[in-house]
Amino acid sequence: MGSEVPKEKMDAAVEDLNQSLQMLEDKFLQNKPFIVGDKISVADLVAIVEIIQPVATGLDVFEGRQKLTAWRERVKKALGEKLFAEAHEVIMKVGSLPQQMQNNSNLEMLKPKFQKLFS
Repeated sequence: MGSEVPKEKMDAAVEDLNQSLQMLEDKFLQNKPFIVGDKISVADLVAIVEIIQPVATGLDVFEGRQKLTAWRERVKKALGEKLFAEAHEVIMKVGSLPQQMQNNSNLEMLKPKFQKLFS
């Protein structure tokens, strides 16, 4: 909505995300193809949706994470590339969200709440 998130808050959020991704790799994926074992499960589907969200904002959470990248590719293969792309289509268009929000006058009333939350 036209406001930047303070660098300190963004840095803290990215650090928290990196710790969570490391835990996903170390504790959940370990050396398994999927989170719960050898077959894709709801756990993988829920996790991939959450992990893709920062990617849509330009933060490549897979960069330098071979285990996580390989897991994403297995999930993509298990779902099929077309379904994977369709499932994340709206999320991947989040870059246009600020402009859409600025063009929606009904959302103007939420601006003070968002500014308070992120300041």
